[in-house]
Amino acid sequence: MPKSRQSQETVLLLNVDSHRAIWNLPAGTVEEIGARFPRIKVLKTSEKTPLRAAIAQADILYTWHLPREVFPLAKRLQWVHTPAAGVDHLLYPTFVQSDVLLTNSRGLAGDAMADHAFSLILALARRLPDAVRFQVQHRWGQEVLWTTPPPPVALQGKVLGIVGLGGVGAHLAARARAFGMTVVATRWSSTKKPASVAKVYPPGELSELLAESDFVALCPPLTAQTRGMIGRKELRRMKKSAFLVNVGRGELVQDAAIIAALREGWIGGAALDVFAREPLPRNSVFWNLPRLLITPHYAGTYPEHVTRATALFLENLKWFLAGKTKRLKNLVDKGRGY
Repeated sequence: MPKSRQSQETVLLLNVDSHRAIWNLPAGTVEEIGARFPRIKVLKTSEKTPLRAAIAQADILYTWHLPREVFPLAKRLQWVHTPAAGVDHLLYPTFVQSDVLLTNSRGLAGDAMADHAFSLILALARRLPDAVRFQVQHRWGQEVLWTTPPPPVALQGKVLGIVGLGGVGAHLAARARAFGMTVVATRWSSTKKPASVAKVYPPGELSELLAESDFVALCPPLTAQTRGMIGRKELRRMKKSAFLVNVGRGELVQDAAIIAALREGWIGGAALDVFAREPLPRNSVFWNLPRLLITPHYAGTYPEHVTRATALFLENLKWFLAGKTKRLKNLVDKGRGY
């Protein structure tokens, strides 16, 4: 058993409670763990036993969050698993520099996020936000849609540039190809190119992808290399008719740059599911920007997510307790950030 003293009971702390039912542990999880792993002690956070009060006992933590001010209390901690795919909120220096293992649930929201991203692409292509506004106003807006830019377009033959060809990007590429789009992408790894992608650019050639694309979808993890990667220079490189879609992290895009691009018409429009500050304040300038479609950070949401993430965690728990940490799925390279 990794690092644990044989005489010391292994403690698993479950910190997955949420005021949103969709993000809670599946019913019966604690009982299932007790039946499958009878030699470990299971603790569960609650209002009476918050994370700060329980973390000192934990060898293993299953959690959405581990605040940096709480981490120094985790003297016994060996492994953290999160139901989320993104781990940027966990990668503060003290955690990165520690020996604590980190696994995530990447890959489980790929289909949902790709569905959401492609629905945003369709909405922008067909000017659905304008049509919805006309409906609310009880207004027949056909003439406006025909005579004002950007015109509604067909996706057949258009180029989709995917920044970050991981699980989400690969699912999105398959959907785009089914609609007759040409897909180009950037990717940090050297894995084999999917059949649905016409060309893969290295990260250093992002400029070429931006210039070629009619739609640009941002899907990479947030790391030191990707933070702020879309700024004024990159948006100016895009076609004046092109659209930007971000389902990754808000910090991938520089706020001042996208605000200027939409106000001044550098690009055709944008759809943003994520923002650097969330929830988006009621007085944010983003609400009133032209040619912008906003969704409130739910691209990866679907009812079965936590159930699937918990199944992944329990499979990893089996290997961890057996001392086979090299078999852990979705082990995060904390230095690289994914």
